[in-house]
Amino acid sequence: MTIYIGSTAINKIYLGSTQISNMYLGSTLVGGTPLVPAMTALTDIPNLVINFDASDAATISATGALVNTWTNKGSYGGSATSTASSRPSTGTRTMNGLNTLDFSGTNHMDMTTEPGALTAASYTLSRVWYNDLNATAAILDLAQNALAGSIRSGLQVDVGGTANRIYQYSGASAIADGAAPESGPGPAITTLLGFPTIAYNYINSLTRSGANGVPTYGTSTVWRLGGDPDNTSSRWNGAYSEMAGYNRTLTTDEQFLLEGFLAWKWGLQANLAGGNEWSAKDPRINPKITNVVAWGDSMIENAFLAAADRWPAVLATLSGRKVSNQGIGGQTSTEIATRANGDVRFIDRIRVIWAGTNGPTGGSTVLGDIQSMVNYQPTTKFIILPSMNSSTEPSGSGGYINKMSNNSAVQAAYPNNWLDVRSMIISLQAPGGPYQDATAYGQDVVTSALRTDSLHLNAAGYALVAQYVYNFILAKGW
Repeated sequence: MTIYIGSTAINKIYLGSTQISNMYLGSTLVGGTPLVPAMTALTDIPNLVINFDASDAATISATGALVNTWTNKGSYGGSATSTASSRPSTGTRTMNGLNTLDFSGTNHMDMTTEPGALTAASYTLSRVWYNDLNATAAILDLAQNALAGSIRSGLQVDVGGTANRIYQYSGASAIADGAAPESGPGPAITTLLGFPTIAYNYINSLTRSGANGVPTYGTSTVWRLGGDPDNTSSRWNGAYSEMAGYNRTLTTDEQFLLEGFLAWKWGLQANLAGGNEWSAKDPRINPKITNVVAWGDSMIENAFLAAADRWPAVLATLSGRKVSNQGIGGQTSTEIATRANGDVRFIDRIRVIWAGTNGPTGGSTVLGDIQSMVNYQPTTKFIILPSMNSSTEPSGSGGYINKMSNNSAVQAAYPNNWLDVRSMIISLQAPGGPYQDATAYGQDVVTSALRTDSLHLNAAGYALVAQYVYNFILAKGW
């Protein structure tokens, strides 16, 4: 395959003086970063169990403009039904040129029991809607374990008649957002992100301070769209365009991909928070690259540097990928492993592990801790960086011997995923090198020109780390 700029054929691509040999366009090899094809449907994200989509005429049965049934396209099946004067309208209103259901404040639809299983355990539920009124309390939908029973899921805007107050529910306790300008008039994409012990209220990919709470999970037996199953007060006045539910907690990248897909479909991309990587590109036509998460101690946190100089941020700029900085200064490999092995948000990212600089001794658990991190949610896409010795731990010292022993053990266990940035930086200090320092080179320590203290690198040193990691990812074709 030949790449062209204008009418000029590009046969070789270089990073600095290095030719890049593995680049992909879609799934086609053309020389560099492999890309996941553009998203074509909500089912591209596994475990879609609820999907009410007003743009799909095949799922709507109506008498004239009045909706009788709305069929769930998710794997749970079932439908929402309405009768007589309670029926919302279809074919009378659009969002981004697509059909949406119009609720006038006197309409509602009741789901059959199949979708109620969504609320039984951790789940993710996104809704696309438009609120016609402001400062008027209204319920978009509400699920309960029984009539007059306990709430299991739901969304309410302008709660108590207060403008810009959005509540989502995962259980009876409200997950509030008291400063949500999206509440009216909309439109908005809201996501309830449920973990075992905490749930979050996301609005247009943003969760504000305090917009979380303790969930209560349990099957729903009644679920009303456009109002409360127990009564006809506070019914919805506006559009209900789509509901998409997954019976698990989506990862960060899956959540943003879902919200990006819905936003571009319904013309709401300008509303997405800037932290969503799809706010400026349509995931239906732009392929996805694999993002990065870095687990470790201060070697990753870099709290002593300006945010832009921290090497995960530099890597993000180099690679055009999201890089999550999961470093906490002072932690041992065991403490890092405890955090990393409880994660569910970044399990689909390239994992960088930099653990073992703090506290390794003769009986160290560094190798075992790193093995546990590799084995947790197994992936082939991981990079292990070495324990770092300080200027007070030169070659031959006790600290040096312990750390190099740990490094040797980890390298032997993972030779194809080992990236010895410590030795790579020190090699630059050899005679004739760009950071020539005979004393530091002889002691096998990092030169003071690349350190901010006896152990930590400075901005220039961490920029080298970012470049080495980036080159490694490119070489692997990740």
